[in-house]
Parts: sequence; C-alpha cells; structure tokens
Amino acid sequence: MSDTDDTRLDALLTAAAHRHPGRPALTAEGRTWTYAELDDAVEVLAGRLAAVGVAPGDRVGVHAPKGTAAVLGIYAGLRAGAVVAPLDVADPPVRTAHMVRGAGISVLLTSDRAPAASRRAAAEALTPGSPAATEGALDHGLHWIRTLPTTDRPAPLPAPTDHGGYVLFTSGSTGRPKGVLLSHANVAHFALWAAEELGLTEADRVGSQAALTFDLTTFDLFSTAAAGACAVLMPDVLRAFPRDVVGWLTEQRITAFYAVPSLYQGMLEQGGIEGHFPASLRVAAFAGEPFAPRPLERYLGLLGEVPFYNLYGPTETNVCTYSRVPADWTADQEITIGRAVDGDTVDVFDEDGRPTDGQGEILVAGATVFQGYLQDGTLVDPTRTVVFRDGVPRRAYATGDIGRITGDGRIFLRGRGDSQVKRRGHRIDLLDVESAVLGLPQVTAAAVVAKDGPHRGEIWAYVRTAASAEDVLAGLRGVLPLRMLPDRVVTTDSLPVNARGKVDRRALAISTVTA
Repeated sequence: MSDTDDTRLDALLTAAAHRHPGRPALTAEGRTWTYAELDDAVEVLAGRLAAVGVAPGDRVGVHAPKGTAAVLGIYAGLRAGAVVAPLDVADPPVRTAHMVRGAGISVLLTSDRAPAASRRAAAEALTPGSPAATEGALDHGLHWIRTLPTTDRPAPLPAPTDHGGYVLFTSGSTGRPKGVLLSHANVAHFALWAAEELGLTEADRVGSQAALTFDLTTFDLFSTAAAGACAVLMPDVLRAFPRDVVGWLTEQRITAFYAVPSLYQGMLEQGGIEGHFPASLRVAAFAGEPFAPRPLERYLGLLGEVPFYNLYGPTETNVCTYSRVPADWTADQEITIGRAVDGDTVDVFDEDGRPTDGQGEILVAGATVFQGYLQDGTLVDPTRTVVFRDGVPRRAYATGDIGRITGDGRIFLRGRGDSQVKRRGHRIDLLDVESAVLGLPQVTAAAVVAKDGPHRGEIWAYVRTAASAEDVLAGLRGVLPLRMLPDRVVTTDSLPVNARGKVDRRALAISTVTA
C-alpha cells in the first residue's frame, strides 16, 4: 500500500468531516468537537506550521499531555506532511532528549501543561551544541520550537516517509529508545482493517485510555476517524484507579474499548466491573501482553455476546494477527493469537530460517510492517527478505517472539526469544534497564532479569554497588519512565557466572534471595 490521498491518516479525518460534519469526533477535557470543527482546526494549525517553515518530511515532536492540544498537534503535523512523533510528557527529561535526538526531530510542538524540565530538555535536544532555534505561540495552548535552516539536519527520509509518517518509541538495548518509523499506509492499513473487523460505525464512542505514545492509540485516533465515530479521551489520572475507570466507561457511554490485560484485570479485581458492567459496551479488545487464563475466562462470562478480540503484534508491525476469543473458551484451554490480518503474512521459522511446523520465531511481512528504526536521525531497516512456506520471498520483520503455527494458520505464542519482556502492556528491553543501572555512580556490575517462580513477571535488578538499593532506585527514577523501573533492586557482592564465565541470568531469574 502506498501513501495515497485515501490512505493518509489526516485524510481519514477530512473524509469523515465531509460525510457527517456535525457528528461528534472528539470528547476531551469537558468539550466535544464535531468533525467539521476538528478538521477546520487542524487545517488552520497545519497552515500555521507551514508558515513558520514546517515542510514535508520534517520530523515534528508533539510534546503535550494527552488531550485536545496533543490530538490537534498530531493531525496538524501529519497534514503539513511531517513525520510526527508523539512524546510522553511523563518520561524523564533525559529520555525525552534521547528520543528527540534519535529521531532527528527538528520541530517541537509543546504545551505549557508539559512539565517544565521535560519541555526544556526536549527543546535543548533540538539543537545539541548550538543555540540556533526560533519559537512562537500557536493556537489551543501549543507552542512551536524550530531549529534554524542553518543547523545541521538529518538527511531526508526515503519515500514514502519523505512526505510524512508516524513515529512510536520502543525500548532499546543500548539504553536509548528506538524510534519505530511507520508510513501513513502502515498505520492506515491497520486502522481501516480494525474499524471494519470490530464493526465501528459513526454511532460508536471509542474509549481511549492509553498514552498517545502507545500503539494502541492508533486504533483510538485513526480507526475511530475511519468509521466517523467519536474518540473519548480518558483522563490519565483515572488509569491508576480501576473503579474509576469502570465508572468512566458507564458515564461516557463507551461502546468500544481497547486496552492491555493489566487494566482489564484491575477492573475485575479492584474495579467492581462484575457488579457494574458498562451497559453500552458492545465490542472490546486487548493487546500488549498475555491475558491470565482465569481472569480471561471470567471476562468472557461477563461479556456474554459482546465480542472480545485478542490482537497481537509488536510496535514494528502494529497488529499483525487477531482472534475473536470464543465465548465458551475456558482457562484449561490454550489461547491463540489468531491468524494474520488481511494484507499481512505471518509464519514461524526455525533456527535455519526455514518455515517450520514446530516451534520457532514469528516473522511478519506485509502492509503493516514498519519502514525501519530512526537512530541518530538516520533510518536503519532491520528487515530481511525471507522465503515463506508458499515459496514467495517477502520483506519480513523478525519479532523475537517464539510461537508455533497450526495447519489452519493459527499461531500460539510461546514467549520471547531474547531479552525483551511485556509488562503492563509495554515492551521492556531488560538490557535497556540494565544499561541505565550501569550508568549510575558507584555501580560496578549489574544484571537485570525477569523473575520466575513466586515473583514471576517481575523485573529485578541485581547490582554490585556501595550504594543502597533505595539509592539505586532513586537514581533510576531520573532516567527511566515508571513503566521500566525494576520491581526490586537487590544489592550483592558478586553476580553468579555460568560455565562460560558469563553472568548466569537464569540462576538469578529463579533465585529466591532478596538481599
């Protein structure tokens, strides 16, 4: 799929505005915007960006709390032909600066509502070693900061992203987040497929609970626009209070909801959803991590005839497989991540790079596969050409996930093949966390592992240091977002090694020693 007018993400908004201008498009911060109002505001804002020098292919960071201003900034940047990167204002300033530099961002749309330290770090990262920048005010509480044309800029991106795209950041093993570069067509293919598969219509109210930096929100924004439905932004503060989320779903008459299993389980265990099930909900989906079997079975009992979708895919492919969980599924059965979405090809390969009917690595090819990573402002494409079992060679992304495939194309997940884990819907690279630990003063050695046994799923950092565990955690809070902080820091005089002299991470993963 190429980035034609009908697959541009901002064009989905315009098309909806033409079909039904008076329908609600966005509800946020106490106001509902119609499609005509939202599209007009985007058009004006995009014009102002062009007037201050934003050109097709420029890389624009949107550094604003989740709300109307952030949504307008994203759409306006896309309409101006920019490659748009949502930035999380809750991330530590040093991490934000890494993302700005790594993606080669030259224009920043920021807000007074963003934390001052994070806003300052993002702005300073635009022009490392040089004060060459200019800035000004925009509408809706946004401000722009732009490097001057004389400042060294990254080389232009190849087609199709030379005329715009979307960047989402993932954890990186070097201690630096990686920018996943998606074309308009990559995201639009998923958005249009999901809107059709989940049966969205202009009557739907789609509850948006995730941060705009999380790939789940490509459904919230762009599938909603494709259907002409209304995106309802949940206040971030509610996410930590499952009972309030349940109340919000009812109060806002949410009909479609897409979230990580952790949130669903919180609503089940602390939120009282069994006694106060949102009557308006007609379709739901989950992604980002495995759903614990028994809570999933309980949810199916609650949902009844309401479809519940299991969507799978790393950020590099957005969603590439799907399954509607059978209403009669029980916890003693294996759960599948389903079959490939239309337009993608997904298969399992052995260590020799050949399709296998046994267990192997999951590879993805097709319309949703990203363009590559933005690293130091440069595009690096990690995909390779692979011959699939139908004999056709395709450009494919190796997910690092292990699975098996059945004769009818269903895939069953078997975990990770590397150091990456899923926690609360976020993909965490343990080497990224470990790099941050090793960067702290007084730390001489460290190993970060995902625990097995009674602490299964937790991330522990084993650290050789003169500092206390509390001091290590305090230091990490300055360089890592909350989602990546270890659940526990264990200080130690030495780290175990295996027969090859390497740190024995497996021994640490199963160790019950806590201090």
